[in-house]
Amino acid sequence: DMKIKFKEYQKNDFKDLDHCMVQLQDFIVKIDPLKRLRRAPKYSPRYSENILEKVAKYDGVIFLVYDDKKIVGCGVGIIEEQSEKNLLECVPTRAGRVVELFVSSKYRNLGIGKKLMSKMENYMRKKKCDVIRVEVFEPNKTAHNFYRKFDFQDRVIDMIKLLK
Repeated sequence: DMKIKFKEYQKNDFKDLDHCMVQLQDFIVKIDPLKRLRRAPKYSPRYSENILEKVAKYDGVIFLVYDDKKIVGCGVGIIEEQSEKNLLECVPTRAGRVVELFVSSKYRNLGIGKKLMSKMENYMRKKKCDVIRVEVFEPNKTAHNFYRKFDFQDRVIDMIKLLK
């Protein structure tokens, strides 16, 4: 019997955030067809420390998801600052960015990701954002379809070619 609860990140939650980031990276590494991605030895705790810095600097938020006391997911969002260079080619905008969204494999398809996204959207509305952006790793079809359900559209496609 599950007791799913959501909470905002607090200082003593670092281990839980880090646990999610490690799981997410391991998943992404596993599905990389070009085998270009890895989880370096210092990934934990460095990556999560970087997230905390970004969240602090860009007025961000972290939501954690628990089944009772067990961490089962998280969402990280920030408010992007529009650069002067960007203003030369784009209309003035205030963009929220979903930096990370993760739900442990056993807990997928239970509506947890949906709740995380709705919390993220509410946060960004409160912060007066007019758009939300998210980067999706192309081989991660599940994530791509997930965001499509929330009316996200493909915007920029980054391509790669291996030089032999």
